[in-house]
Amino acid sequence: MKKKSLLFLILLMPLITGHAGAQESREIELTAQGILARVDRVMEYPAGLIKGKIKHVSPDGKSYDIGVTGYITQDNYLFRFSSSERGSQLKVLYNLGGEDIWVYNIHSLKLFHKLGIDKYDPVLATNFYFIDLSGADLQSNYTAEITGEAFVRGRDSYRLVLNPIFRGGSYGMLTLYVDKKEFVPLRIDYHDRDRAIFKFMTVVKTVKRKGRITPIRYDMMDIRKGTVTIMRFFDFDENVTFKSGMFRSENLGE
Repeated sequence: MKKKSLLFLILLMPLITGHAGAQESREIELTAQGILARVDRVMEYPAGLIKGKIKHVSPDGKSYDIGVTGYITQDNYLFRFSSSERGSQLKVLYNLGGEDIWVYNIHSLKLFHKLGIDKYDPVLATNFYFIDLSGADLQSNYTAEITGEAFVRGRDSYRLVLNPIFRGGSYGMLTLYVDKKEFVPLRIDYHDRDRAIFKFMTVVKTVKRKGRITPIRYDMMDIRKGTVTIMRFFDFDENVTFKSGMFRSENLGE
């Protein structure tokens, strides 16, 4: 009987080991997606009226500034971009939590629906693409895997690789470095379709507002062009309410 019992355990061991490995892999996958969920919460725009400025700097030191005003609700965001030289230039509307993008050129009076690869067009020749400002959830658009740990800007962080669920965009992959304590995305590396890094963004500064962390400065560096775009938010007003009609694409020309 003892020999039969021993033989049964030996035959059963690979099944137990395989099950444990699959379970461990599943736990890692859930943890990675859980980290993305926390990053998404950190990156949410605060509801209300927000104001800021974008500065784009060329390798020769030349720069230009763009003013940005955001009208933010839970599922819809409308941004107006302007400059002192050209006045109001662009309205960018994000519906469905950033998944649906509409752009209205104020000077040419033209409306564009950004679909597919068009979402990766630059905003007023800066390093930020329209999709970068969309606020769309990472967990809804990427599958995540924890690939290790790193020390980024003086903080212990997780390193995650994010692969797009839907192919066809300019980003073949993202590498995400997330602060272990507060789940702030310290750095995001953007890879092209050949998986080479061509730009990266760092969340340089955050503040705590109403019990949550809010990023207020983002630096986006284009490695190939040698340009940097800095976006800062400095004014928040949560007491503003908006008419629902302003978040409809057909009203952007008004």
